[in-house]
Amino acid sequence: MFFIINNIDKIHLMVEGRLTRFLNKKSWIIPVLFSLIIVMTVFVIAAFETRRYAVELGNLDPLNPDFAFSIGGEMCAMFVAIMMTLSILPSYKRHSGYIRIFVTLITIGCLCLFLDSLQMMIDGNPKFAVLNKVICILVFSAEIDYLFFFYLYATYVLSGEGKVTKIANYALSAAFLVFAILPFVNFFYPLYFTIGADGVYARNPATWWICRIFLVLVAIAILIEIICSKEKVGKKIVVSFFMAIPILSIAAGGFKYGVSILYSSMMVSLVLIYAFLFSSHEKHLYSTNKELGLATNIQKTMLPSIFPAFPEKKEFDIYATMNPAKEVGGDFYDFFLIDEDHLGMVMADVSDKGVPAALFMMASKIMVQNYAMLNISPKEVLEKVNRQICSNNQTEMFVTVWLGVLDLKTGILTAANAGHEKPIVKKPDGHFEMIKDVHGFVVGWEKDAKFKDYEIKLEKGSKLFLYTDGVTEAAGADGKFGRERTVETLQKYEDKSPVEILKGMKEELDQYSAGFGQADDITMLCLEYKGPGEKTKAISFTYRADTKKIENMMQPVLDSLEEIEVDSKTLYKIHLALEEVLVNVCSYAYAPGTGDVIIKSEISFNPKQVVITIIDEGKPFNPLKKQDPDLDLPAAKRSIGGLGIFITKKIMDDLSYERDGNKNVLTMKKVFEKEEINNEH
Repeated sequence: MFFIINNIDKIHLMVEGRLTRFLNKKSWIIPVLFSLIIVMTVFVIAAFETRRYAVELGNLDPLNPDFAFSIGGEMCAMFVAIMMTLSILPSYKRHSGYIRIFVTLITIGCLCLFLDSLQMMIDGNPKFAVLNKVICILVFSAEIDYLFFFYLYATYVLSGEGKVTKIANYALSAAFLVFAILPFVNFFYPLYFTIGADGVYARNPATWWICRIFLVLVAIAILIEIICSKEKVGKKIVVSFFMAIPILSIAAGGFKYGVSILYSSMMVSLVLIYAFLFSSHEKHLYSTNKELGLATNIQKTMLPSIFPAFPEKKEFDIYATMNPAKEVGGDFYDFFLIDEDHLGMVMADVSDKGVPAALFMMASKIMVQNYAMLNISPKEVLEKVNRQICSNNQTEMFVTVWLGVLDLKTGILTAANAGHEKPIVKKPDGHFEMIKDVHGFVVGWEKDAKFKDYEIKLEKGSKLFLYTDGVTEAAGADGKFGRERTVETLQKYEDKSPVEILKGMKEELDQYSAGFGQADDITMLCLEYKGPGEKTKAISFTYRADTKKIENMMQPVLDSLEEIEVDSKTLYKIHLALEEVLVNVCSYAYAPGTGDVIIKSEISFNPKQVVITIIDEGKPFNPLKKQDPDLDLPAAKRSIGGLGIFITKKIMDDLSYERDGNKNVLTMKKVFEKEEINNEH
């Protein structure tokens, strides 16, 4: 007893806190309990019919009329339980913990009915004396559970508050443990009953009354809830009236042993409470859930959720998730292309949770993206957003924001931090490490707050991890998850893709927080920088083979080279090589007639190069088979021809020929070195 008094807080947390938290989280409990009710009901009916058949054969004595009456009433009560649970089952996933406690209460009631019916069926049979004793003990123990859940259900309905209610909750939790164990004393001492040699149950008149003390305590605790509750008078009257039914049934059963109507009357009480309170509560709950569902969907559509996000962009891979603690959250992430070469990334956390925080989050997200699209620095974006929020922030909420802009060509990440968690970066040849960046104040609190930009150089293969404090502050047996454990966890998955990293991190968080629940939104983003992507641009033209139009034929190719800033000297060389090939094709491919020439050009920005393809349908001719001229000989002694293709070979990095059906296909490739690019001199 002293142990219970000294540990009353822990006992209350263990008995009521963890129990209700479990029922709040597990929606599948309703169909499981419904199945259990069906099994118990079928078993009782089967047992009753089997016993009746045995009586007809003369193997057993007829049932006591009082027992038969009680069993009939209990079977009816079990059918009522089935119908009540069946009405809840179709929409069990959206029901709250309030309804799950109700269904658990019904199931425990059915267990009492089930055990009580079996006990009456075997009572008086010496062969089942031991089983009779075990069932009686289980009946008394289940009755305590039944009463305790009845109390929990009443507290949910009444929403009692205050110090007196808290004391009542604690006291009843402690009493529940004591009275749930007391029935098992009957294995050693006849505290509540005895089972004679003839297998007949008999109450112990000296101490039987002890089993009813917990009922009185429950009645007192519910009376305290009724007095302290701020609910409407109608609810109080309903609970008061229907709590009186089980008490009256005990009084009635006390006058005559054998008439068992306690559990049936409690089921009737539940039916009436269900009829009076459940319909209006569910109507309100359905309306609330519908609105929350709509808010959740709106929030989801506000966040990028299609992955891969930019399949055409080869420079990076990005993935992000947001798991709200409630139906809607205050965290948000975002990423967007400011232009072809700049990626914006946002990670933010609003100071509140629920619908108000979600609305504040949506407004903040829109403002951050709109200002970022102006192609101004992250610090300027945060300052503009901060001033706009502070100008009319009646809710007095604020938001921590990390904003970064990644230059996809150079890998330079320019960022600003408004009171948010530090980013974690992995270099290609290193491990994930937390970056000690420059912190500013939160957004939405001081109108004139200033922020600072800083830079992080991401090499090819670098990874960036952004997150909210729902990660580091996740609760577990060892306290908070913490920054150090966050980095260590990332290092376990550092060779994985962004998708696998976030999935691994979430699994680790779930495992760490098992049994503690999610207290805050958990939002994460991971980016892998793969280096500047290869960009290409292709053109294709068809001309009539005519030596007089060679300049016109070459011009589109030469113009396209200006986009990758080829210097004039290199441009002249390409002009010379292309001219040599086209003169050869226009002069000899279709001679003495004429035909078409197709010119294709594909320029690449990374690496910077050009591939030019000349196609004609003339006579088969492979210019690469022509022997290179001997430049050491005087011009008069050299063989005629071959100089033009020789010059082309020297200018280009690669030259190839193939006969494709009836077509001659000559391909020339030129890779531009750094010294050949104007902007890299």
